[in-house]
Formats: sequence, structure tokens, C-alpha cells
Amino acid sequence: MASLRDTVKDYQDELRDGIAWVAFWKQGRSWNAEYFHLDMDDTLYPEDRSRLEEIKSIDPAAVILNGYYCGHLGEDMSLDELTAGVRYHYENSMNDIDGFIGAHDDRLPPEVIEEARAAAHEAGLPFSEKPYRDGEDFNPYVFDGSMSIEDFELMHRMIEKERSEQMAEPILSGYLSNLGKYTEGRPAGEWVTFPTTAEHLKEVFDRIGIDFKHYEEWHFTEFQSTIPGLTEHLSEYSHPDELNYLGKLLEMQFDDDREKFIAAIEYGDHADSLQDIINLAQNLDCYWIYPSVHNEEEYGRYLVDELEEPELPEEAKKYFMYEEYGRDASINDDGMFTEKGYIYNNRNTFTEWYDGRDVPEEYRVTPQPPQPERPDPSKVEMDAAAPGQRTAQTAEQPQEPRPVIPIVLTSEKPAEKLKEITDRLEQGIAELFDSERYREYLKVMSKFHNYSFRNTVLIAMQKPDASLVAGFSAWKNNFERNVMKGQKGIKIIAPSPYKIKQEMQKIDPHTQKPVIGKDGKPVTEEKEVTIPAYKVVSVFDVSQTEGKELPDIAVDELTGDVDRYKDFFAALEKTSPVPIAFENIEGGSHGYYHLEDKRIAINEGMSELQTLKTAIHEIAHAKLHDIDLNAPKDEQQPHVDRRTREVEAESVAYTVCQHYGLDTSDYSFGYVAG
Repeated sequence: MASLRDTVKDYQDELRDGIAWVAFWKQGRSWNAEYFHLDMDDTLYPEDRSRLEEIKSIDPAAVILNGYYCGHLGEDMSLDELTAGVRYHYENSMNDIDGFIGAHDDRLPPEVIEEARAAAHEAGLPFSEKPYRDGEDFNPYVFDGSMSIEDFELMHRMIEKERSEQMAEPILSGYLSNLGKYTEGRPAGEWVTFPTTAEHLKEVFDRIGIDFKHYEEWHFTEFQSTIPGLTEHLSEYSHPDELNYLGKLLEMQFDDDREKFIAAIEYGDHADSLQDIINLAQNLDCYWIYPSVHNEEEYGRYLVDELEEPELPEEAKKYFMYEEYGRDASINDDGMFTEKGYIYNNRNTFTEWYDGRDVPEEYRVTPQPPQPERPDPSKVEMDAAAPGQRTAQTAEQPQEPRPVIPIVLTSEKPAEKLKEITDRLEQGIAELFDSERYREYLKVMSKFHNYSFRNTVLIAMQKPDASLVAGFSAWKNNFERNVMKGQKGIKIIAPSPYKIKQEMQKIDPHTQKPVIGKDGKPVTEEKEVTIPAYKVVSVFDVSQTEGKELPDIAVDELTGDVDRYKDFFAALEKTSPVPIAFENIEGGSHGYYHLEDKRIAINEGMSELQTLKTAIHEIAHAKLHDIDLNAPKDEQQPHVDRRTREVEAESVAYTVCQHYGLDTSDYSFGYVAG
């Protein structure tokens, strides 16, 4: 059983300080106490009000006291004096619970609430029992019990209606075109508003004819947006899933965020690509904007008058140079004055990050192509390296550009798509080196000096006779050629790096050592770091295009005689590591090196110049690919390293060609790997 003196002793500091209100009540013969704090607006918190009502139900005579506001109490009183003061209030019913709740309760009287509720419902508006004062934010997405469920649902319906009306003009839309029909001169396309749905985009694909059989490629020819400057950062190959992701983020923005986003786009930070803009839309908290500030003087006045940075006497403000101060502050901020106000990056780290690889599942809308059956290799027409290995059809018919054997990717996520094409690449390498396609691969490889090893293999897998490849836009803009009707893209891997900002140690440019600050710790600075990443893109071979003629991308058969031809050819025969013989080679080939028989065959009946050129070419192949096929596979390696053979082969070709006046630009046997 606690006496009043012991109870007051436990709360004497709160009573003297006057910061908190302390309730005292009796339960049986025992005294109890508990302190309470008022809200900043001098009102009770709902949970405190409930607790006080519970205390009053235990002891109707309970009182609640504060040393500053209640008589018979004071900060200089002793414990006994404080005890006497509390007893006086309790016994004389001064500062009781009912009076305190009435004085600090922000609830409206019941009759006023009912009258207001009826008026709101009659007007078709939701009603909240909790009053909101000027300047107080109201979050419609938080249901705090101050309104009924019916009013809460009505409020959300009104919010959605208002938002729909505001979005009568789409935030973001793009004209989606059928790339195949576009190249035929009969464009087929349709405007798509983002965000959209998978069902709607599938309907658009069906209407514009993208069926993944006759036509599988698409692109955007135009964009529109209510956000100034946004479309400048979107490209024709922007992916619908990423556009849908961005469209959804923009749709969820409130007016304040929209204004900040528009200003940030103009500011130019994180606005170089669609990926950057997605990250910008998710991390607007990393920017500060002052909508009322549009120039240096206004910024100076805002800092001094509103933020009191610096704090100046009123008299000194008459002589203060606001414009100069605002100018220096904006330079220090690295900020910008935009139409929407002054904005700058507050240097906070992005908390949401999209790396350009994996669009979240809920935003993916692009239809996926059906996975075709794997083509039968025996039914795929291939170039052969030696007689007897050509099909009857090849021998009888002239060579025509081969169709692309497309790599159809079934994955939805960009990261999984990249893994899938990498797996196919590994499989393709094994097939190339374990089959007759190996010789053909060598021919293709020599043509792709600007492509990495893995992309050369990917091109060879899909179109072995490819000679010069480029993207759709490159053919159109750089070479004035268009991709022909029905042509399928060749899938390769292209760099898709993205940038992030990281805190790194500052390095002294002279000593190349970390700079040490006054506190003895390394000084750090924010640097932009490029993160390497890759994506799958489509390219097309020159045989799939038409338009302006290209300058000699293929070497025609050479004509003409060569001085001292017999002596030159005899020297080549001595140089060759394998025998050279003439024979009638069908199908248009000038010659070949037979890997099993270890011999070179040259087509008879050619000019002396072409014969020498072919001999040099095949001798280089023989030197480069001197492999013992009878040895175990793991021992079938050249006797010297590959690069040594490349140098040797190139040296033979170059020396002989220069001596006899042949064009050396046609000889290149090295591998160019990126």
C-alpha cells in the first residue's frame, strides 16, 4: 500500500519542472500516479485521453496537476509541501479529470459532428470527425478511425476520379511500330499510353502485325509527354516494360513530386537515359526544391528571411546584398533556377535502384514469342570446305544470301535473357569446333574485325555467310540502306553500362596517396562510377538490306598475269607445309585446305593473279590449323601457340603480296576480341 507522500516522492521532479501533467488517484487505500504530455497544439493524444477516462472510472475524484499551472504547488517546494498541495487539490476537487479532458480535447461536440456528417453526405462528400487546421497535412491513405469505412471508401473513389480527370492527357505515350513493315515502306503502328496492361499491349501487337513469325521486331518512332524534356531522353529501342515501369511511377506522383521531377529533368542530374529517369522518379527525396525561388536574389532572401541563414538584425537586412549571397549559395549547392523553382541535389544516397536489367514483375507487359522447335541441323544448308561435303542443291544452284537462323529468347527478365544467350553461345562454340561448320566459321571470323570473339560466334551461329553487320538505325542513318521485308534480326550482346555515385577516398594527384584531413582521417569525395553491364540487341547483315551501294565490301575475283609466275608459284609450293594440287572445284570456291588429308586444292582455270592469291590464302590456313586429327581431342592443339601462327601466316601473305604488287588489304588472319 503506497502512501500519498511516497507517491508524490516518485513524481516530485515532474511536479516541480511543470513539463508534464501528473494524475493522482486512489485505488482502495493505495495512492497511484502517472504523468502525461500534451501534443504541440496543447491537445491530448487519443491514447492519453482514453487512459485518463479509465483512471476516472477507477476514482471519480482523481485529479491531474502541473507545478506551473496549479496553485499550492511550486518548483521551490519541499516534498512535504508538494504532498500537502496534492492533497489539497484532491480533497477540494480542484483540477479534476473531466475538466482537464474538456480543456484539452480536440474532438467536436456530438451534435456538431452529426450535423456536419449529414451536410457532407448530402453533398456527396466524405466526412472525417477529426478537424484539420490550416497548414496541417492530411494523408488520405491513412485510415485513423476518425471517419467511417463508408466515408473512407468514398474518399478514395473521389481521389481516383480526380486523378483520372487530371490524366485525360497521357503523361507518357509512344508510337509503337512494326519494324518489318516499316522497312517495307508501309508503316504499321499505334499509339500506346503508359502505364498500360499486358492484355492491351498484346492487342496492339496483333493489330500492327507483330506475330513473332513473319514479323518479330518493334520500335518507337515518336514519344509524347506532358512532362517537358522527358521525351528527349527516350530512344526508338526503349523497351515497353521499362516505359511501363516509368509510366506507373509517374502516375503515382503527387503534384509536389511532379513539380520536383520536372525541375530535376531540367536540372539534368540522372536524366541521360530511360534507366536514369526511372531511378530519378524513385528517389526524389534526394533533391530539395524551393518553388517560390526563381533567381539569385529570391534565393538570398529566402535563406536570410525564412531560414535565417545567417541570422541578421532587422536593421542590417536593409543593407544586405541578397543577390550576391544567393548567387554564392547556389554555386555552393550546385543548384539550378528552373521554371518550377530552385532545385539542387542534397547528396543523399539513392534508396531505390533499378540497374537496367530486371524490371519488376508487376510492370512487365511485353508479349513473349512462342518458343519454336529447334531446327534440324541436317536440314540447314551449310557451306562446305571440301568437295564431297556439299549438298546436291548447293552444287546445282547459285549461292544466295542465307536466311538468319534466329536465336529466339524465351526469358522475360533481361538478366535471364542475357544468361540464356550466353548459354546458347557456349553451345554454339562447341558445335562450331566439333563439326564441319568449323571451316565456315573461320571464313566468317576473318570478316568481323570490329566485333568481339563472342559476338563473332553468335553471328556465325545465326548467319554463317554474314559479311558486314550493323543495327537498324546505323544502316538507315550511316549507310542510307534499309532492312528488307521479312528479315529477322541477328541477336548479339552489346554493352549497356550504367553510372552510380560512390563515396571514395580523395587521391593527391602528385603523390597518388589518399589526402588526409585535419581529423587525421582520409578525405572522401563523391565520384561517378561506371558499372559495366550488357544487353541483347539485334543487328542485320548487308545481304538483308537494300539501298545505296557500299564501296567494295567483297573482293571480286582477280584477273591478270604475273611476271615470273612459274618461279613465284614454285616458291609458294616450297613454302607450303602441305602439297598443292589443282582440281575442278564446284560451287564458286577458289580453293580450300583439307584438314584430314593435309592438302591444298586450287580451282583450275583461274587467272595467274587469282591463283597466286588463293594459294597464299590457303597456305596461311594450313599453317594456322596444323592439327593432328588422329590424336586424342585434348591433344589436338597446334604445335605452337595460335598467335605465333597468326603472325607467321600474315607475314607470308604480306611479304609475298608486297613483292608482287598484290593488294595487302585483303589479308587479315588475326582474331579481334573485345
